[in-house]
Amino acid sequence: MKLENKEVINRPLADVYVLVRDDLAKLVPYMPNVDKIEVKKHTPRDDNTIEVINHWYGRADMPSMLKKFLKPEIFSWKDTALWRNDKHCVEYQLESFLANDLFDARGVNSFTAVGDDKTELKISCEVTLYPEKVPGVPRILAKSVVPMIEALLEKILAPNLTALGKGLNEYFKSH
Repeated sequence: MKLENKEVINRPLADVYVLVRDDLAKLVPYMPNVDKIEVKKHTPRDDNTIEVINHWYGRADMPSMLKKFLKPEIFSWKDTALWRNDKHCVEYQLESFLANDLFDARGVNSFTAVGDDKTELKISCEVTLYPEKVPGVPRILAKSVVPMIEALLEKILAPNLTALGKGLNEYFKSH
């Protein structure tokens, strides 16, 4: 599935870009289904880029049938990103904590000034889900459970990728 979103944030480009790159965890209260974000690596490189690894810890209501088989780690993922400061964009890859082949998610988010005090955030992410690879699901139930797992994974990933712009506007309204 392709996830795309555009949002105009009512703040200058530098404010928005630096907040998302360096202080993403401050946005957690404004993002659906996220309990916390931990910065694991934040390393400037010589080529005007910054390598960032964040761990996202999400939450969602699961159907009772799935609670028997799924671990809470299904709602968490590793976000490996390369921030290109000269282009005001980030290239990223997401990986599940539960199984690194549960989904493939790669994208590019770009930040563009659209005036002195407005920034357009464009999110573009391609996600391929592999719910049949969820550990702990008995083969005999896989066919009936896989559609539920796929819907659950989509319910977790999609809002958090596309709600970033709204969360930024909410954050800046309160700060």
